[in-house]
Amino acid sequence: MFFHVLLLLLWSVEGSQCLRILVYNPVSWRSHQFVFRGLIRGLGDKGHLVDFYTPLPMPDPPETVNQVKLHDALEEVLATVDVHEFENCWPLRNMEINYEATSFMIQKTAITGKAFTELLSSNRTYDIVITEFTLWSEPLSYLAHRFDALNVVFTPLLDHPWTNELAGLPDNPSYMMSFQSKTNGKSFAFYERLKNTFKTFSQIFGGHRQLATRGQEIADAIMRYEGWENRPKLSEMARDAALILLNTHPSMSYPYPRAPHVKEVGGMHITEPEPLPKDLQEFMDNSPEGVIYFSLGTNVDAKAQTEQVFDVLVNVFKTVNQKVLWKVGPGMPEVKENTKIKMQTWFPQQDILAHENLVLFITHGGLQSTVEAINYGVPILGMPIWFDQFKDIEFLTSTGMGLRLNFDNITEETLSWSINEIITNPRYREQAKKRQSMFRDRPMKPVDEAIYWIEYVARHGKVLQPASVHLPFYQLYLLDIIGTIIVGLLSTLYLVRKVVRSVSSLCYKNMVQKSKKNQ
Repeated sequence: MFFHVLLLLLWSVEGSQCLRILVYNPVSWRSHQFVFRGLIRGLGDKGHLVDFYTPLPMPDPPETVNQVKLHDALEEVLATVDVHEFENCWPLRNMEINYEATSFMIQKTAITGKAFTELLSSNRTYDIVITEFTLWSEPLSYLAHRFDALNVVFTPLLDHPWTNELAGLPDNPSYMMSFQSKTNGKSFAFYERLKNTFKTFSQIFGGHRQLATRGQEIADAIMRYEGWENRPKLSEMARDAALILLNTHPSMSYPYPRAPHVKEVGGMHITEPEPLPKDLQEFMDNSPEGVIYFSLGTNVDAKAQTEQVFDVLVNVFKTVNQKVLWKVGPGMPEVKENTKIKMQTWFPQQDILAHENLVLFITHGGLQSTVEAINYGVPILGMPIWFDQFKDIEFLTSTGMGLRLNFDNITEETLSWSINEIITNPRYREQAKKRQSMFRDRPMKPVDEAIYWIEYVARHGKVLQPASVHLPFYQLYLLDIIGTIIVGLLSTLYLVRKVVRSVSSLCYKNMVQKSKKNQ
């Protein structure tokens, strides 16, 4: 009996290809960590041995997942980020703000506590190293070099020109929307294409500049281990991913071409709905006109963001026929003596969106909220604030599953009209249900697909990686070819001009000589 059990265990380990995986994610954005948790749980449930370095350890991890707590630098980062500047600055400055926030988290976790230095000096072995790509986390790619492991990158954001640049398939700005674009991506007028081209190439240029300068400096300062002096440049290492996982899907963003090693696995954090707490269940069940859910996510100071329009929101929510669940921030005033509005600092968002009486989701448009709205077929009223939220909301409104308002022009009239329009016009819910059907029509669950491709590259190496990832910038964009053609054309024109002038001069001299003879 023992022998049979032993054989079964050996067979299961070999059959499932038990991997040793390092997941290092110092980025403190809550929504990003929640997406990562879906992947970590999936890997652990399949029996892979995972060391998960995170500032936000998840509750009840699988037995094969070992969590190591990192310093949580979110509050320190938010204190330095000016949201207004972020959204209204030039693309290069926008990238610098991104870089400063992410690099601060990486450096802070490296110098706070012993977890990072102990990891670098350990004698552990890994098959796969997974890191988050959130614009300027490239120094972490050296972890794959340190442990001689395959580099797998996951980005919890929509695709970005810089992500695609590193993947070896650069954006075509004639139709691919820049990360900062606030324009409908279905058709571009000339001026919009001009702006989009400028933003796209500004982000790509800024990426190369930061990678070669500040990024390399940070990596050399904190990523020191035996043999680090002989490693490749960061510009080479950042491109050398065996697999790139994108938190996207054609149902939740515009369909664009992908490099072979880039896989769309949007929705990994989606879970089966669970029963609501008793008070919320009764609140939503006893709402014959439906429920509106309002949340600005986890990465924004809800108190500061809604301070200017708080009275507008309260007055409108009091007058609508629906009940309202309002996710608020610490320190926000309460709405007293009103049983229609329930305010809390946290709600089980997915379980609320899954309730049949939910009729509208008022959201900032963060990608995870966008994914959840699509998964549950809920129409949205978008109020984007910063980062990728404008692009997310623009996509949803272009599909017809919602409307958009900006915080700088919210009035009782515009908010009341928008809510009433979405709830009473059935086309918004119909379009949301169409998106839901597209999102769920997949051969396997997103997390299972991500795990499949991780196991695939573990078996076969970098076979999906295109040769373009190793080309220098000037070769990737054919600048050497274009330069050669231009020089060739100019040289030809110069030679033709010289020949024409020589022939003309000779002909002129002959004419002069003939004229003199005739005289």
